[in-house]
Amino acid sequence: MPIVTAASGAALQLILDDTFPLWGDGLSRPDYERYNRAQTLTPWGAAHLERVAWMDGDEVLASAKRYRLELGFGGSGVRCLGIGAVFTPARSRGRGHAAALIDAMIEDAAREGMQYALLFSKIGPDYYARLGFEPLTITETTIGLKRQSREGAPAVLVRGGDDRDIADIAAMHLKRAKTYALALNRSADYARHAIAKRRMLAAFSPPGVRQLEFFIAEEGASAVAYVVISRGPEGPVIEEWGDRDPAGARVGAMLQVLAARTPAETVAPLRTWLPDAFLPVQLEKLDERPPREIGMVRAISSEAPPLFRPLDDVLFLKGDAF
Repeated sequence: MPIVTAASGAALQLILDDTFPLWGDGLSRPDYERYNRAQTLTPWGAAHLERVAWMDGDEVLASAKRYRLELGFGGSGVRCLGIGAVFTPARSRGRGHAAALIDAMIEDAAREGMQYALLFSKIGPDYYARLGFEPLTITETTIGLKRQSREGAPAVLVRGGDDRDIADIAAMHLKRAKTYALALNRSADYARHAIAKRRMLAAFSPPGVRQLEFFIAEEGASAVAYVVISRGPEGPVIEEWGDRDPAGARVGAMLQVLAARTPAETVAPLRTWLPDAFLPVQLEKLDERPPREIGMVRAISSEAPPLFRPLDDVLFLKGDAF
């Protein structure tokens, strides 16, 4: 009978060989392996992320990444299973192995005390809906800077972000998350891991293909807003943002400052995920559409708090998709 087990040794190598053509992101095969391994070596990744396999003896029938997360329900934290990179090798398709793996992962998570499961689908919602998952209403927005009535950048101190800012970043996100019916709670270690993951992808990519920018707005030696911008094959993307100001005025001012610093390389338009009714006054929406990664949730415990439908009062950052 198949079992769920941590993927290692020859099984892990086979999984990486099989998934590399699909999720290689332009990396070489050795760097794809290094990138995946590096994600499990951060303090957060070592405790919360692992590749698992649905094994029958020595045969890999399906595989996935297992995350241990926390969802926020209006400020209350709930332990959550994250399911990513679900893959069935061609030789084993059409036999229900992926669904069986997901069911087994959910059973294990429920025994651990987790109450929800979360995933991001790139194949549409129908398959996972048959497994009991419901889609979240997340919008991918292309934003641009409004024309300013006068020239010049706002008086906001913007500098490169570093590790001393992580605690402030986590705190400002948690405060904002409490105002939504559903959000992904981001601890300091999670925030550090998320930025490191994007940096590692840029570092393992061929020279000049990707870069990552991490800026904060500072007041009184504390970070009060931040943006993480990736530049690569998919264009400029705000992977993460945060602001102590509920209206996001500092984030808008930061983008104005960055645009003034690099007049030959406009900061906008940028793609990002924005919750409904949130738009800094300095910005305008140029386009809105469903994201490629469809967020979906499912209760896995009878003690799970209820979802408030429609599932549109949610806060997830683009960099949260896994």
